[in-house]
Amino acid sequence: MKTFKLVRSEPADAAYNMALDKKIFYRYMEDAIPVFRVYSWEAPSFTYGVLGQPESQIDMARCANDGIQIVSRTTGGGILFHYNEITYSLACSKEDIGEDKNVFVSYRQICAFLIFFYESLGLKASFALEADDFKDKCAPHQLCSASREKYDIIINGKKIGGNAQKRKRQAVFQHGSIPLSIDWEFMRRYVPSLPKDISSGVTTLSEELKGLPAKQILEQKLIDAVAHTFGADFIEEKQSLCLVGGV
Repeated sequence: MKTFKLVRSEPADAAYNMALDKKIFYRYMEDAIPVFRVYSWEAPSFTYGVLGQPESQIDMARCANDGIQIVSRTTGGGILFHYNEITYSLACSKEDIGEDKNVFVSYRQICAFLIFFYESLGLKASFALEADDFKDKCAPHQLCSASREKYDIIINGKKIGGNAQKRKRQAVFQHGSIPLSIDWEFMRRYVPSLPKDISSGVTTLSEELKGLPAKQILEQKLIDAVAHTFGADFIEEKQSLCLVGGV
């Protein structure tokens, strides 16, 4: 068994959530102790990849007027809407998750815990590239929800959630979202370019499950999936300990 730190965060604003994720990754670079964090959002927010240009898709003025936060991630990827979801981050080494050190990136390996999580809920999940029609539907997009790439996770033909990474030498940082529900009309107020048929290719847990378990149960199932997949033995750490040195 490998020792991982477990951090269960209280709901926070977007700036805090992204800053703490960054802090966790750079602390991992110092102490090499893997960390798995589960967190959520106290208000609807948008994040975008480090090289992203949110103004090309998001109505920045309306967001500012309505108090909707827009924050850069330390990872790459497109624009992602956050609110009623379970969000996670994982800081570790390639060795911690069983990646071959000679392979540059193995999304299949690191995302295996997500497949296990969905299967623990009785759902059949797979990677997008495994679908017969992947070549027809494969399409990058500035909006994470509207894109479909090789290692996006698919349930009943629809994409669920999104994940983004940062790597430095043998260190890996990944964070991602598992949507419980998405209010597309609310999101459209701030993203006018949101495709009209977006819901036909994207799903959420509330759509896929007849009865949605309590959020705390889902979070524990996600934690259990990490333990099972990577042989992790968790030591729970208070969030305040992640803040030594400030965020």
